[in-house]
Amino acid sequence: MQETTIDLSALNPIYLEMGAAVQDCQRIELYISFIVTLLIDLSDGDLTEDQFRGSMETLGAQTMGRLMEEIKQKVGFTDESVRELRKALKARNFLIHRFYNERSDLLLTNEGRDRALREIRTKRAALNTANAMLDPVMKDLIRLKGIDMDQFRSELEQRFEA
Repeated sequence: MQETTIDLSALNPIYLEMGAAVQDCQRIELYISFIVTLLIDLSDGDLTEDQFRGSMETLGAQTMGRLMEEIKQKVGFTDESVRELRKALKARNFLIHRFYNERSDLLLTNEGRDRALREIRTKRAALNTANAMLDPVMKDLIRLKGIDMDQFRSELEQRFEA
């Protein structure tokens, strides 16, 4: 009996863009957890390595919405910045929780896939705006902590390569 095969290659651009979007979402969550942990460390005195890891683990288990509230309380973001963070949260929630359920019909045609791809890219732009806002905050806190950025980057790269 011959099995039916379905060519999914037309969906590859969607899958690639969604994969990148998931990575963008993870980066926001990591940035926020790291920023809040650094703020705790700087305000409460040096955390031990175990306490630092514990804080990151605890924060990493929280929802992104809760993390947004946490950072909003600890960092003096402007109202506009808070709006951009909320926009990123909405984009993240849509992509992660609803995109495939609500847009599956678009994936059936070339025109629909193009529209879906544009929507994913628009949502990613909101995520990257938030990441761009969080990046300098994180870098400033790393410098305040006395961590050498080049060494920090090198250690991170080594972890990803391992």
